[in-house]
Amino acid sequence: MRAAAMRAAILLVWALMSPLLGMTPASAGASAGAPAISLDRAQATAGEMITVTLSGWPQGNVLIELCGNDRRAGSADCAVSTGVTTVVLTAGTATASLTLSPPPAACPCVIAATGVAAATTVTTPLTLTGAPQAAARPAAPARLDPELTIVNTSLPDGPSWWWLFGLSGTTPLEITIRNDGAAPATDPPVTLAAGPKGAPGATITPPELGTIRPGEQRTVRVEVPLEAPVFGAFEVSGTIQDAAVRTGDSVYPLGLLALLVIPLHLTTAWIVFSVRVPPP
Repeated sequence: MRAAAMRAAILLVWALMSPLLGMTPASAGASAGAPAISLDRAQATAGEMITVTLSGWPQGNVLIELCGNDRRAGSADCAVSTGVTTVVLTAGTATASLTLSPPPAACPCVIAATGVAAATTVTTPLTLTGAPQAAARPAAPARLDPELTIVNTSLPDGPSWWWLFGLSGTTPLEITIRNDGAAPATDPPVTLAAGPKGAPGATITPPELGTIRPGEQRTVRVEVPLEAPVFGAFEVSGTIQDAAVRTGDSVYPLGLLALLVIPLHLTTAWIVFSVRVPPP
């Protein structure tokens, strides 16, 4: 009895306050539900514009796209170039207009909304005339391939001392690699070169990587050679399997400058202190 009276009191307070807040019990809980999308119509023609409404989404950016093949192959089935991004605020709702450019895959078509932060994708069907039609194809089976990622590069010892005098020399470069794939990477090919930025470089002796298991992270060290005269920006570039490596730094022959400046200062000091000033 007391619980029923309390519930009635809460509903009465809500009924009095909701006109002031511009809310109803249904709209207040909308953002707490599962993410959903709705369209202003269920059938459209290629080239037209359609209005997409989001509800129940977490706060953040949401990408909206038109996809063929029921989006069974993921974003590869979607018209990426005409996709739009909208921002969902605390209310959990947003509206966006999408141009219906024919997707790369034939229909059946869907409108897909993907939360950029949460990586949540929700779709709703759309009958699209003026676009190729076909039966939906199943997604291709996942390939079990290695996938190397360059996590970090660094020069732990800094520039070579020889470079500070403009001379040829080497310094170690550490490269951290991670295998994000589903298969081991066995002796992945390594091609690296070092030289002045924008110019052909000297080939770096590749390291022996052996086998990098899925999920494994490894740091390897190579020697970076630079040929004289060393001056200005240099870069190390190349690939480890399909992962691109690009890093660099700038080196100026400050040591050579010091060799020139210090004797000049010593000579000047010797002249100043050795010349006798005649008494007045």
